[in-house]
Amino acid sequence: MFERIKSWFRSDRDSNARKFRSAGRTIFIGDVHGCLPELEAMIERLAPTADDRVILLGDLINRGPDSAGVVRFVAERGFECLMGNHDHEFISDPDGSPAHRELARAIGPELCEWMARRPLYIEDPKFLAVHAGVQPGVAPADTRPGILLNIRTWDGSGERLSDSNNPPWYDFYTDSRPVFYGHWARKGLNLRENTFGLDSGCVYGRSLSAYVLETQELIQIQAARTYYVPPSLRKQDNSK
Repeated sequence: MFERIKSWFRSDRDSNARKFRSAGRTIFIGDVHGCLPELEAMIERLAPTADDRVILLGDLINRGPDSAGVVRFVAERGFECLMGNHDHEFISDPDGSPAHRELARAIGPELCEWMARRPLYIEDPKFLAVHAGVQPGVAPADTRPGILLNIRTWDGSGERLSDSNNPPWYDFYTDSRPVFYGHWARKGLNLRENTFGLDSGCVYGRSLSAYVLETQELIQIQAARTYYVPPSLRKQDNSK
């Protein structure tokens, strides 16, 4: 499946390459996770024009109230969107769970195929966009898809990608070209000199974040409510 995704990425990159217009903005939006009202509010606030380039950093679906609505909203507007780990889990096995089956039914085969064609990364002379992060010292084109989709920390081999005993991947990133990524909601908004983490936990009741490359402007939309609480943060009921 990963090889199919790589080939889809190459064809999408070649067929959908856009010439950057100096008058336009490059806008990155963090993980949406089915939070359609907040995404709609963000786009209303940003008011993108035909000159602007809107790039969602993956994980359109899962945990929030309207995954199908988010997929339709992004696809219909022609926004660019990366493959996230939740998106990949869905397209790898759309019949694997009741939630996956319901989403596949709701969006239909054309949008399922659209999701399957989402690229693993987008490279531009001005930036690199990826869902989770980059492997130290390795170009994205030469990196295993599982690393691009899941990395948080780096153990030297890529076997343990979320081990809190290891340093975050961005501690090893020294290129001046900025990397925009999502995936790490527990870290929250994480803006550094050359890495910009934009998963600010909208689905957890925090906010949806966007960043404009040219103006260095951060835009946030507060979540309407908490849609999902991770198991590790759920309070134990000791009364039973």
